Amino acid sequence: MYRISFNTMKKMIAVTAVTATLGMAVAGGGFAAPVSAAAVTDNKDVKAGSVFAISDNTTLKAVFQKGLASAPNQAVTNDGVTLTLTDLIYDGNELVAGIRQEGGSVDKNGSFLDNSKNVDVSANGKKMFYDTSVSTVPEDNNAALIQLTKGIIKQQIPDEFKMTLKAYANGVKEPFIFNVQVNKIKSLLSLKPGTSKKNGKFSYTVTSFQMTPLTMSLQVSFKGEVPAAAKSKAKPVRMLYDLVDEKGNVFSPWSKVFEKVKTSGTEEQNYSSFSTVPKSITVKPFTYSTDANGKIFQDSQGKWAKTYYKDLEMKIAVK
Repeated sequence: MYRISFNTMKKMIAVTAVTATLGMAVAGGGFAAPVSAAAVTDNKDVKAGSVFAISDNTTLKAVFQKGLASAPNQAVTNDGVTLTLTDLIYDGNELVAGIRQEGGSVDKNGSFLDNSKNVDVSANGKKMFYDTSVSTVPEDNNAALIQLTKGIIKQQIPDEFKMTLKAYANGVKEPFIFNVQVNKIKSLLSLKPGTSKKNGKFSYTVTSFQMTPLTMSLQVSFKGEVPAAAKSKAKPVRMLYDLVDEKGNVFSPWSKVFEKVKTSGTEEQNYSSFSTVPKSITVKPFTYSTDANGKIFQDSQGKWAKTYYKDLEMKIAVK
């Protein structure tokens, strides 16, 4: 479903980014701007089940089960079609919204949202330049997830803001506009290891690690040429870092694969979150193996083949 990007490997219908907000209240205050033939309901009694609860995303399911996401249950009706904002969560890296529909049609891709028109999200009236994606929910054609994920464009978003979300449904001309108050959720873990590793000309230092119930972010400083992958006939594009907990759960970063990289600098790589705070985190640097034209090789399971660098691995204890 989810962050060309590792998120595109998941069941995406359009390019979007999702962000989750854990443990913080998101009130369904406010009311959509006047829209022809539209009715807005902001009522906790609206009969709309949680989209997070039935999602195939384990992180969102855990967020729902722990009661960390808000449930605005704000409904907007246009031309006999009702869209309800059932779930919402935001942590700075991602904003994720669950949407449910009633009375509308589903296209051949299983989506009730009109993907020919962009989903627009703003914070206090200013457009959020996050990567945006829309994904269907296999369990229910009348449910969808809208995800906003922090991308290349640097933007300052306040910890508390009034969100306006505008989406379109199949066969309905007017947009469905939701306005709700959003509060950023707190971090579960914040570390500044300052630990370094080196392989030949390449070295890196983990300067910080942040974890919320929704996402994780790893900040590194680096310098030197990235080591060549064992099977590659082309120069590696960049170094990426998998994160592994003590139970062997592995998370790979979103995007970054085809972005240009300097021989030195700092960067942040973002991930979905572990289900619980780990006792330790192992950073496993890797590159992709490519042919002479830069095409990425696939492994026996049809996934992009990675080359790991054992001497660059780093274990961080969580106190």
